[in-house]
Parts: sequence; C-alpha cells; structure tokens
Amino acid sequence: SMPRPACLTSGAALCAALLSSGLLLAQATPVSTTPTPAVECPSDTTAAGRVCNAALDAATAMQPVAGLLISGGNPEPGTAGAQGKFGHMRLTARVGLAQVTFADTHYLGTKAGDTVGAAKRLTLPAPRLDMAMGIFSKKLPMGSVAVDLLGSVLLLPTSATTRIRVDPNARQLGGLALGFGYGFRAALVPPSPKPMVSISALRRDLPTLYYGNVAAGDNYSYASNLKAINVRLMVGARSKLLELSAGGGMDLYSGNSNITYHDAVAGIDSTFTRPIKSSRIMTAFNAAFNFPIITLSGELGFQVGKDEKLTTTFARNDTKAGKFYGGLGATIRL
Repeated sequence: SMPRPACLTSGAALCAALLSSGLLLAQATPVSTTPTPAVECPSDTTAAGRVCNAALDAATAMQPVAGLLISGGNPEPGTAGAQGKFGHMRLTARVGLAQVTFADTHYLGTKAGDTVGAAKRLTLPAPRLDMAMGIFSKKLPMGSVAVDLLGSVLLLPTSATTRIRVDPNARQLGGLALGFGYGFRAALVPPSPKPMVSISALRRDLPTLYYGNVAAGDNYSYASNLKAINVRLMVGARSKLLELSAGGGMDLYSGNSNITYHDAVAGIDSTFTRPIKSSRIMTAFNAAFNFPIITLSGELGFQVGKDEKLTTTFARNDTKAGKFYGGLGATIRL
C-alpha cells in the first residue's frame, strides 16, 4: 500500500498548520522580473534563437560604426606634420559625421532567413576636442624630426537621440558624456618641396551605450562599450596658405556587449554578455587653410568593409560594404 501524506497521519491540526505555512511562504516570495541569465543564443531553428542572434549581430555590426565616429581619420586635423618644439600646441574643435542605420528592435524571428528591417537611417555627428603638444624636435640632414603628445576628448550629448541611451554612470560634464583618447605622433619634415611623413598611434574609449529596451516592448536590446586603437600613416605638403595630407591605417576595436532578448513562446527575457572584437582599414584625405593663428580643415575618408560572418541579414546595413565619413575642424595654434 502507498504511504499516507505526513499531514494526514499527524492529525488535522498539524495538516492545517503546514498548509498555512506554505501559503504564507508563497505569498512572501516575490516573483522575479530580472532577465534570466543565459550563456549563448538558443538554436536558430526557434524564433527566440533568431531574435537573440539578431541582437548579437546588430551589436557586432554597430561596433565599427561607433569606432569610426570616435576615431575619424587624421588625429591632427589638416596636417601630416607635428609641432615638435616643446610646449608648442594645437587645440582643435572638430566634428565627425557618418551615416548610421539602426536595426528594427521589434524583429520577431518568425521565419528563418527573414531580413531585419531598418528602423531609421541618420547622419550622426561626433563632436571632439583634440590636442597636440610638442615634446621633442631635432634637426637632421634629411629634415626635422618631431614628436607630439596627442590627447582627445569625445563630447557625447546624452540626449542626442532617443534610440541610443548613454550609461547614466558614464563620465559626464554639463550633460555631455565623455570619451578619452591619448597617444603620440612622430613626424619627419624635410625641406620643401619634399613631402612630410608622420606615423601616429592612439588609444580611445567610448562609454557604454544602450540600444533598444526590452522592458519597454522591444524584442531585443544591447548595451556596448568600446575601446579603439588607431594607427595612422599620413603624407602631406604645404604651401603658404594651403596644406594637403592623405594616408590611412588600421583600427582595432574591442568591447563587451550585454545582449537581452525576449522569448515570446516562453514569455521570458534572457540576457548574456559577449566580448566583441573587430578591425577596419581606414583612409583619409585632409585639406586645410592656414591663417596666422587659426587653421580651418576638412576631412573626407573611407572605412573599408569586412565580412563579420553574421548569421542575420540587416536591411541597408552590410558589414562587407565600406562606409564614407567626413568632418570639419577649427584649430588654434599656440
């Protein structure tokens, strides 16, 4: 015969006490609304798996775009040379421009092979303050060798767009989130008309940005930070008023993305963190007009595309395609 439940063998009073305790415990235990931790995306044979992969691929595709905006082309706008003499400085206010396509976060993943639509396409500005200070200069038979210390501050408006939210804990100044960069430039400036040549290396960062909001009804979202290493080789020549420079280099991007997606069948939200790395070849062309104290410069460039092996197809956003960018700057020479 089957054993009887303990509350029945111990009497009605004990049974009632046990049931009452269970009900009180159930009422006292809160229901968690925190997204369930996950390790990776589920199988892409399910709608939830396709939504999760779309979120991860969107974060991967956005990384080099963000890297382009914070890096630009020439780290010393308008010139391939360097200040060299200790204490000599260039202070530049500049804004970079690039087109960004935002993926639709209401993607349902209903059918394999579906294209994720484009929510919006915008030309985003990236205002920045750049500094170059001479720390070393020496004249040689072939020309002057000069080394500059470089610094950069990205000024990111926290309310620039409702589609992207800035981490509230990011470094801020007057409603602007800040990203920092530092590095050096070494230049060889031979006698005219020979061209000047320089090589630069910088490290930059970008605070965490949030795109999408699952709690507000989106099917996926991601939050990503970014670190970039920029290497540039520039060649240029100048006349009394006009200075032209061109070159290129390599950008290395890395960061962590926190992916959150909604499983409509199970009715739960899941989240996980994935490190993302990418790289891009960059080209740049600068033209500058040098006045007695101020230099006005413009930049055009191209970021070479790269196949990131994404499993998701996005409308108007193909990582294999390159991306043009531009910028304008005003420099004070001290």
